[in-house]
Amino acid sequence: MKSSPTQLPFSAKFNSQYPPPKQKSVCEREYLRPNEVENLLKAARQTGRHRVRDAAMILLMFRHGLRSVELVNLKWTQIDLASGYI
Repeated sequence: MKSSPTQLPFSAKFNSQYPPPKQKSVCEREYLRPNEVENLLKAARQTGRHRVRDAAMILLMFRHGLRSVELVNLKWTQIDLASGYI
């Protein structure tokens, strides 16, 4: 069985050099350390007319692992102050 010059036989295709697989990028998890959160809280408490609100939002996000969208969409019905659950 002869193959045309433009087409390789199956075994040649199978053994041909393929590009090396792409290296997966290693992403380190990014998070704030406790001292960075303290600095952020200090700054929030010192500036702006909504100091208390801003500091409370930062603290909620840090302690409960909330994303900004989750915090903004949080409803009072989702908060149980008696048992301490959000």
